[in-house]
Amino acid sequence: MKDFMLFLSLLLIASAALSLGQSGIKYEDSRPHQSVNSRQLYESEPFVRVRVMNSAGTVKIIFFDEWILSSGETRKRFSADSNEVIFQIQNGSIAAKDKHGEAILSGTSFVLTGKNPGASLKVKDVPYGVGWWWEGKEDKIYGGELSFYVNKEEIFEVVIGLPLEEYLKGVVPYEIGGDSPLEAIKAQAVAARSEALTALKSKVYSGEYYDLTSDVECQVYGGNERRTEISDRAVIETSGQVVFENQSPISAYYASNCGGHSELIKNVWPDRYVWDSYAVSGFDWNEPSSIDLSNDEKVRDWILSSPQSYCNPETNAGLPQWSKNNFRWKREFTVDEISTMASGGKEKGNLLDIRSLNRGTSGRITKAEFLFEKDTLLVEGELKIRQMFTPPLRSSAFIVDRSEIGFLIQGAGWGHGVGMCQSGAVAMANLGKTFDAILKHYYKKSELVKMY
Repeated sequence: MKDFMLFLSLLLIASAALSLGQSGIKYEDSRPHQSVNSRQLYESEPFVRVRVMNSAGTVKIIFFDEWILSSGETRKRFSADSNEVIFQIQNGSIAAKDKHGEAILSGTSFVLTGKNPGASLKVKDVPYGVGWWWEGKEDKIYGGELSFYVNKEEIFEVVIGLPLEEYLKGVVPYEIGGDSPLEAIKAQAVAARSEALTALKSKVYSGEYYDLTSDVECQVYGGNERRTEISDRAVIETSGQVVFENQSPISAYYASNCGGHSELIKNVWPDRYVWDSYAVSGFDWNEPSSIDLSNDEKVRDWILSSPQSYCNPETNAGLPQWSKNNFRWKREFTVDEISTMASGGKEKGNLLDIRSLNRGTSGRITKAEFLFEKDTLLVEGELKIRQMFTPPLRSSAFIVDRSEIGFLIQGAGWGHGVGMCQSGAVAMANLGKTFDAILKHYYKKSELVKMY
């Protein structure tokens, strides 16, 4: 079960994520980036505010240490001996109650502060993957300073304030796994730090009370539960280091498995700033060569083969379980299944064919036609194409064949393919590559800079 939950956390992850994970599915700032000397912006480690909940009307907390709850000038002390405390929204305000429903404190906003550094608590039923097929709830263990607000929709916004390096300790194990090799985790830590600093500067994820969010639309921040000694060490040993281009940290995209070939950013997010590292693509291997997989015949041969690649489990046996089923994959659908999901519930008749109109350099489809008996749908964007299926396809690098029951889809990779391949990073580390070599392999035009 633990491996399965980790598997979900790495979706697209961004991902792509949306990085997602999304693993990897990830959304990023689409605005053109104005390059400035960011070394001047951070003389010391930034403090970040991370929204960890925004879809609940009730929050339940269990304390492991001594905490102080504040609302205005009023203070209330809790300890590990305290019973569960429940926060509820009542007429636009917040009421804190004990497990029996007795009132403890009320106000328009609350702040929970640990009496000592390292104090932690459990927040029950924290939503994750909201809006995605792996959506669910799980208990999370957090440190830092927790603030509670009521937004316009009359639901909680729970925000954790903490130093950036502590935030990263709760990101890295959720994005690449706390038991991955050290050098791969260090590469992930640098990428996540670069991503966070870029987001702080652009304010792409920010709201009235927060700077970053904690789910796949940003980076997955899960708190303390999956932290390990090695994942904490990776953050500490790379403290302050980021991936730089043109005097500024880059948006360090990453995804779970590139399928053996990276993708150009213009083919995934055509409206986003093109860092030099994202203007090139190629094999995920130690040779700087590339193959143009925008041709349907070439991509068919590619997907049905097992090319030499860092992220290929057949040639790199040490890849983790969450990666092994992503390099090459298959999905089969009956005619009824695929017709219903692809038509969005509208009556278009049976699906007859799926045609790729444009592919990127990695074979990822960026424009496709879905031909039905009564209509034709034109779909643009690699993520939108993946989301035509339920659950979404791992990537849009796929080929389509008719099968005995309907349609057979065979594909390569999980995620958008831009930036660092997390599976490849693990394989490189297993082969003795250092984190800076891993970063240089995936962000080819960048340099490593210590900002604070």
